Amino acid sequence: MMRLKNAFVGERAAVIFGGPSLVEQHFDLQALTRKGYIIFVEAKALTPWLIESGVEPHFYLLPFAGKAKDNALQSFVFRAFLAGTSINLLLKPRWRGVAEELKANFDRYYEPWQAHRGIHKRFHLRPDVYLPDSPWDLLGRLPNLKILAQGRYLRRDFPGFRAGERVHLFETLPPEGEFSHQRYYDVTEVDGVPRIRQFTGQLNSAAIAVYPLLHYMGFREIFCLGMDMSMLGSMEFAAPSTFRSMLAFRWFFYRTRRAFNDNYKPNRPYYYRPASEFHDLRRLVSSPEPRIVRVHSPTRFAADVPDIPTMSVEEFLSR
Repeated sequence: MMRLKNAFVGERAAVIFGGPSLVEQHFDLQALTRKGYIIFVEAKALTPWLIESGVEPHFYLLPFAGKAKDNALQSFVFRAFLAGTSINLLLKPRWRGVAEELKANFDRYYEPWQAHRGIHKRFHLRPDVYLPDSPWDLLGRLPNLKILAQGRYLRRDFPGFRAGERVHLFETLPPEGEFSHQRYYDVTEVDGVPRIRQFTGQLNSAAIAVYPLLHYMGFREIFCLGMDMSMLGSMEFAAPSTFRSMLAFRWFFYRTRRAFNDNYKPNRPYYYRPASEFHDLRRLVSSPEPRIVRVHSPTRFAADVPDIPTMSVEEFLSR
């Protein structure tokens, strides 16, 4: 990872977070290449729809390797297993086979884990196991895509994987006290490995690493696409595309909410990400450098986030 330090000074980064608004708006991902952006893809945003768009991202962001083992729909089915509820009839007919296949192969894919920590930790995917159409499964179709991964989780979840030139590793430091912009973006190098700071009680899994890493690589302007701030999943595997109706998803979400996090506190509307993550986002983007801009035009289920730099999709594509 240290080879990438300040390697992109003067370049512009576009981060594909994978909110379903991108699919709903038929976002022209190839425009990112035509306009010269260095393209990053968040863990769950690597899907067949993205590959079929013809875009060729440069970097795959994988702070937590386990997120690459299944896609958003497979993750919803797994939450149903954890909560002891059925999801089949809540899905559109074309997707019910996914739930049936995972149930039929449960013992092959999953193993007991840390049930003492809550129902959300009862099981997890076995080491080196990943599901069909998961991001990890799709990486083989993008052989030039470089992977930015947190080493300890990559080794834990894929112990049989041998990192080569394609993989750039970083680590995180233990959580410390109150959030500080200066310390958040100050990546420390220890024993030849960049280490990113975490802060107690805040920052979701993506924000822990994405913005400090890009700043470390030299980017001073970061555009965030598909940052819907919802719990609906990613791309074509999100709830609006896979559930029979949003009422069906609401019923599912109510029954499984503790399978997402034992202390999960629903927001309003219920499908928005927790309120704490909106608070964290506002704090992150208030720093003058790097400049972080959300590319967002209103859609049915994407949240509005006042007080952060925002650019419409039309304005972004016309730059």
